[in-house]
Formats: sequence, C-alpha cells, structure tokens
Amino acid sequence: MGGLFSALKALFFSKRLEVVLVGLENSGKTTFCNQLEFGSSDIEDPPTVGLNVRVMKRGGISFKVWDIGGQEQYRKEWARYTRGMDCVVFVVDTADRDRIPTAKKELHRLLDDPALSTVPLLVLANKVDLKNVVSESDLIRGLNLDTSLIINGSWLQ
Repeated sequence: MGGLFSALKALFFSKRLEVVLVGLENSGKTTFCNQLEFGSSDIEDPPTVGLNVRVMKRGGISFKVWDIGGQEQYRKEWARYTRGMDCVVFVVDTADRDRIPTAKKELHRLLDDPALSTVPLLVLANKVDLKNVVSESDLIRGLNLDTSLIINGSWLQ
C-alpha cells in the first residue's frame, strides 16, 4: 500500500519546471549548473557552444535546465529559447566590470520582449566571492534594475 501511495503522490504532486540560463560568455552559467547537479563547481568546462540541456531532480521537482551559450553569435537565439519557459535566469559576472553595460543591453532586450512579459526573470549576480567585484548597488545601477524587486540571498547557503 505504501508503494502505491508513493507512486500516486509522485504522479500528482510532482512538478516539472523548464528553466533557461542566459548571460554573457564566462558569466558562470555552466559552473552554476554543475554546482546544482553535482554539488561541486570544480569541474573545468570549456565555453558552451550552442546549448546544453540537463535534467535535475530536487525533491518532487524535476528541472529541465537549458544552458545557452553567451557568445555574441548565440545571443540573438536567446529569445527563441526563453519563450515557453517557466523561468529565465540571467547570470551576470560581477567580477567583469567592463562588460556590465553589455550585460545591461542584453538583459533589457529580454525584459522588453512582450513574449516574456509573464515569465519570471531572475538576475543572478555570480562570482561575488571573488576580489574586486562590482558592488551590489553599482550592479543594480549598472543594469538599471528596479530596486523594489531585489531579493538578497546566496544559493550556496
């Protein structure tokens, strides 16, 4: 009986979410995926060419994670992969100050897309553990974010 209940519970109370990770190249999207999937970010990965798709399970939730390359030639494809997703995660390298304006441009291209108006978009400030990173307030200003929507936290905790 317990096996049947568990099977029914899994069938009716499980959820599958599709999440897409976008951001400039070297922002740490693949490393973030490795941390989520394997509990370690020590794996050396070459830059993503095109996209990687992974399925991960946490509790009763199955995540299909689309990790899209951030090189300029792939950015024009982001809109195609973000539509129909349950969540978009925009990863920003806080240690790369010079590229914040480019990140802002690409982020706002997504925010201005009417097809994404109902899709939650999370801005993930990555590499904050490194030295000489952009401060939180400078990042918020640099990306022109609405401060009323900011939630602080660490996915490592």
